[in-house]
Amino acid sequence: MVLVFYIEPQVSRSIMPSTQLLNRIRNAGVVGAGGAGFPTYQKLSAKVGDLIVNGAECEPLLAKDRAALLHARPQLLEGLRVMQELTGAENVTLAVKHKNEDVLKSYAADFERTGYRPFVYPDVYPAGDEYVLVFEITGRRIPPGGIPLHVDCLVDNVETIVNVANAADGMPVVEKFVSICGAVQQPLTTVVPIGVSIAECIQLAGGATVEDPVVLTGGVMMGGVALDLTIPVTKTMGGIIVLPRDHYLIRRKTASQATYTRIGHGQCDQCSLCTELCPRYTMGYPIQPHLVMRTLLMTGEAKQRGSLWAQYCCECNICSLIACPEQLDPKNICVDAKKLLREYGLTRTETELQTLFAAPHPVRKGREIPIATLYQRLGLSQYDRPADFHLTNMKPRQVSVALNSHIGRPAQATVEVGDSVKRGEVIGAVAGDQLGCPAHASIDGRVTAVTPSHVTIAPVGSSNLNKG
Repeated sequence: MVLVFYIEPQVSRSIMPSTQLLNRIRNAGVVGAGGAGFPTYQKLSAKVGDLIVNGAECEPLLAKDRAALLHARPQLLEGLRVMQELTGAENVTLAVKHKNEDVLKSYAADFERTGYRPFVYPDVYPAGDEYVLVFEITGRRIPPGGIPLHVDCLVDNVETIVNVANAADGMPVVEKFVSICGAVQQPLTTVVPIGVSIAECIQLAGGATVEDPVVLTGGVMMGGVALDLTIPVTKTMGGIIVLPRDHYLIRRKTASQATYTRIGHGQCDQCSLCTELCPRYTMGYPIQPHLVMRTLLMTGEAKQRGSLWAQYCCECNICSLIACPEQLDPKNICVDAKKLLREYGLTRTETELQTLFAAPHPVRKGREIPIATLYQRLGLSQYDRPADFHLTNMKPRQVSVALNSHIGRPAQATVEVGDSVKRGEVIGAVAGDQLGCPAHASIDGRVTAVTPSHVTIAPVGSSNLNKG
């Protein structure tokens, strides 16, 4: 298998028109690799003054951004050149946390040649929040509910930018940098075909060291929980964190809505620590989780109005997993409150925001959460082991490629069961006038199953060819 990430980009290629470049990026299926999966071509359609590379590696235990910075440097630099060409950005900043400051040494000559600037943030959480990065680097605050474009900025993850470089040379997104860590024999970061199962990834790390493993996908703070290890890796899944089923984080993240609502209703004493440690609150945004907790005792219009204090929650989980002394769940109460706001079409008025959008808190920096604190408080210290990069050349038993791993319109399958496909071939498409990106086969093989959400492919000669 030839890895897309390790093909040297054609730096000397002639300059294309912007529309052609954007079409290549769209057709390659490039979406945000470190977040919600917003189609990158749409972001690059705008003109901005500041381009920020998010290499902060916000979540504990993960090392995929570090791996991409170290092992895909030519692609990252070429991707930045392409993005700067498209957006007209005058300033380009590469942001990392202190733990990865050593990586910047390998970019010293590039910084001098290109004028790009390094930025090092302390080892705190949530350093990778684009609201935080934009403010710290430019001094500008994104308006409540806004995006970096509203303050003349564009923020993209390291891996996304690598994918942009590959896309400009006609190579689609078929692989994923992923850290496999936690309760495994040997943590590592590697590149795997999109659609491979979580279970096969865990085997790359020597297997789980617990009898009944559960996986946090993406990160320990904001990631989801995978109880079924056959779930496939998507374009946005950067972390596979194996934990025992009875671990504190698993118990917290799998609590039912009825349970966390009932406990919060009866035990919240309005100490307001959830608000005082909220990173968006300390930046001046109108978010106060303790006031949202009060709505558990309310109904009707009072509950709806009180829920507005949740509107700008970024769901970082500091309130629930770090701040609350009663181990209540303000984050999920805020998530539920935001659903209520959408249901009733409620939002803050411009007049309210002019009053409520305050100056950053004077002790904001002192309330950032050290990563070391997360390890200790969340029972992760024993899993704090290096997840160094290893090239595994994985050959999966099958892949199940998601058609809906991006924001916008899901792709529609363009193949049928029994079709032979080649790696990189389009297997799902989105109409050109709709927001979205195509999906591609990540291995050579034959299609064994097609559903509205996935296309499953097995290598030729695999026993899985007779399944599905």
